[in-house]
Amino acid sequence: MGIGARSGYGQAFFPRRSSAAAGVAILAAAAAASAIGQSPGASQTFTSAEFGYTVTLPAGCRHDEGPGTIDVVCATDLDPGRSAEASATSALVLEAAVERVAADEGKSAAALAEGYGEADFRRELPEAICGVADAARVKIDRLEQVFEGPRVVYTATVACPEIRFLGVGERRARVRYVIAPGLRYRLFARAPKEDFEQRTDVVGAFFSSFRVTSPEGKSQ
Repeated sequence: MGIGARSGYGQAFFPRRSSAAAGVAILAAAAAASAIGQSPGASQTFTSAEFGYTVTLPAGCRHDEGPGTIDVVCATDLDPGRSAEASATSALVLEAAVERVAADEGKSAAALAEGYGEADFRRELPEAICGVADAARVKIDRLEQVFEGPRVVYTATVACPEIRFLGVGERRARVRYVIAPGLRYRLFARAPKEDFEQRTDVVGAFFSSFRVTSPEGKSQ
């Protein structure tokens, strides 16, 4: 699974995916109200009962669905009209994605961390988040691994370099991967560096809204 057809990158989502693990799903979205006339604070909650999570996204943005992903493309001011025309390479982009990993089913958090560790997370970020093959050009800070019950959570901030031949300037990103038994979730927020700090409210709300639920539907 790449960052999404709209983002212009083709890097695989997580390594070691088998054909059986290609069972990713487009998020089951709540019916979307028209973005026209919505205030910047308006939001929509997306729920996937099958894949066990919910996330809340700003409504004044363009929501692009693809296999296993929702890319949310936002103008800096969250204006629906400008968001509709914004390019994913030069706007605020929020993404939530999930894939099944059958080999991880029933594993403890420690075993999950052995199968997908900090080095794997760090190695994936340059291409998956920045679309840059040369890892030396990408700055990764505040990389953390945290155990949350049965899951392993990796977070980092990423400074993406300019990609001149594409006309893409420097960008900043915040990333969170949640490795759960049988499922792997990815969230990221990325924007041009001059815009990223202006929308820390949107970025913070996006990450804080994400919830993993158990098969029984209980929040975890």
